[in-house]
Amino acid sequence: SDKLGTSRDVKAFEDEVQSLKAEKPDGSDKFGTSRKLLGPAAANPLVSLAEPTRPPLPISTPEAVGVSSARLQQLSAWSDGWVEAGKIPGMLTMMMRKGKLVYLHSSGHANVDTGEPMNERTLLRFYSMTKPIVSVCAMVAYERGLFQLDEPISIHLPGFAKPRVVLPGGGTEPAAREITFRDLLTHTAGLAYGDSEHAVDDAYRDAGCGWDAPYKLTLEEFVDRIGALPLAYQPGSSWRYSYATDVLGRLLEVISGLPLDRLMDETLFSPLGMADSGFVVPPEKLPRFAAIYEASEAPGRVGAVARQRRRFERGGSFATLLWS
Repeated sequence: SDKLGTSRDVKAFEDEVQSLKAEKPDGSDKFGTSRKLLGPAAANPLVSLAEPTRPPLPISTPEAVGVSSARLQQLSAWSDGWVEAGKIPGMLTMMMRKGKLVYLHSSGHANVDTGEPMNERTLLRFYSMTKPIVSVCAMVAYERGLFQLDEPISIHLPGFAKPRVVLPGGGTEPAAREITFRDLLTHTAGLAYGDSEHAVDDAYRDAGCGWDAPYKLTLEEFVDRIGALPLAYQPGSSWRYSYATDVLGRLLEVISGLPLDRLMDETLFSPLGMADSGFVVPPEKLPRFAAIYEASEAPGRVGAVARQRRRFERGGSFATLLWS
């Protein structure tokens, strides 16, 4: 040890840790950690798999990681009840705790007409959960030094330079500062969705940037239009759910030189083995793709299959809708 009493015998320490972690015949180590994996021998009755031979995930009984089996069973009854009442066609619920799967329950169907059951192989749309995925890609780019969090986005998208802010009584005023990457990541940029009654939403709709705009424009075209519109409030002064992540996706394309779909695949999907995640469902996986239904006004009946729409297509790429 040194004068501070710090032991330098790291190798001996590592050997001791490995010895403690050696598995017992029952599949646990000396710390009591279960190493059993999902498969035919899985001991958790709250986990059911359509294909037990799929690649394994760590599994634990709920109580071993501080979760109540009895309460989880109430979740099962609740989701089954929604399907039986005709409120939804199907539901899949998964819970992981401390890195281990403790609950997996499916109810109903992925496709009511064909009778295809909802299970862990079903491909589902991410919708707004694409936002955190785009944001993770942004933080990877940040770690690589491609931008700074408080850097004005107009450096890369000149159309966002010198923004103006809508005034309550009408008209606009110059923004106190420009939008930054941090503002986009936290939905504090002053952008909107064009779907409410705020004056800035009128400007979005007039410019063709309402809620349906991403189905009509490319990501580049749409973001260029957004850059010319006024802001709902001073950047960084408030919060509003908006097209901020769509703008962030376009920024990532500009600073990386890659289309968003390829960037996300190279940054996250391929390295993490997310083979079932992407922007386009390949033909051979379409049977696993859940149908999407619209709400029905008739009680106890699932509505018609909704029209399949894509957002911000670029040869199959769009910014805020993924499937997995």
